[in-house]
Amino acid sequence: MRSLTINARYKNRPVTGVERFATEVANELRGRDLVSREIDPGRQLAGIKGHAWEQFVLPAKMFPGKNEILLSPCNTGPVAVKNQFVVIHDAAVWDYPEGFSRSFGTLYRNLLPALAKRCCRVGTVSEFSRSRLAEYLKLPENEIVVLGNATSSAFRPAVTRRSEHPPRFFCVCSLDPRKNFTKLISAWQALQKAGSLPEGTTLRIAGGANPRNFSSVTLEESDTVKWLGRISDGELIREYQQATAFIFPSLYEGFGLPPLEAMACGCPVLLSRCASLPEVGGTEFDRKNEGAVLYFDPSDTDSISAAINNFLSLNGQEIDALSANAVKRSGKFSWSAVTDKIVQSLED
Repeated sequence: MRSLTINARYKNRPVTGVERFATEVANELRGRDLVSREIDPGRQLAGIKGHAWEQFVLPAKMFPGKNEILLSPCNTGPVAVKNQFVVIHDAAVWDYPEGFSRSFGTLYRNLLPALAKRCCRVGTVSEFSRSRLAEYLKLPENEIVVLGNATSSAFRPAVTRRSEHPPRFFCVCSLDPRKNFTKLISAWQALQKAGSLPEGTTLRIAGGANPRNFSSVTLEESDTVKWLGRISDGELIREYQQATAFIFPSLYEGFGLPPLEAMACGCPVLLSRCASLPEVGGTEFDRKNEGAVLYFDPSDTDSISAAINNFLSLNGQEIDALSANAVKRSGKFSWSAVTDKIVQSLED
């Protein structure tokens, strides 16, 4: 394979699923001695400054000639570099434009098709994203490589699962409207009003948003709903390990890393049946103790409420089976497999 350089602009940004993907893939490639070098700005460059660095400074740092391939793992890359593998994680700027500022959406809707047309390989993280991107990028689906996603080894079950009551539900989401946590709050409040939640049951919500990129959304908070904001990886893992269940009401995901992280930690998962998420969750849990998640319709408050009630009705043996199935399901996703697909695509 040719000399591989990584576009490491992600190193200086807050960590979301995209940055996690880039970090893990870079680590895997370095472990295989496949990376010749990484190029990053050396500091955080937000907004247009970051794009300017990527489009003009980064290409100038590339070696002349045709022996170097650039891997851009975080949606964008320099249009000037043809020998490039770019990973575009989803088509949300087209499918959910209301979740982005006008300037952000306009930039991406123009940049991504130009980049896809110019570079030698395009990858994404799910079959769902491939089908959506093929439409907007004007590419045949078979020209977009589905790489998948995974979690780091740090996401694993605790030695002892939290078993004391009252139940504690956990959710990870940003203020992006497509994350749909307002519907979750409505469902939660309906359950409270109906007296369906055991006394002391709580819902903890972690995540953050960049107000420059995303529309603002007001969070309703009560004694039973706790907004944690952005938390560290260590805190995130502890939340997964200590939660009675993880609930993810998103309307749209290119992949959906938080449910996979929760499953890897042995946390039972209540999952939206939308977009790419069934690719992550797999078969629904049933009374035969098969399947790894409980699904619901995220557009329907009653469906979310029913999923929570259904989980609360499970006995201890069923919850243990759901947790074990979740860990087993998460084992089907690995960074080694993701990296194998990248390497094979570059060799091809």
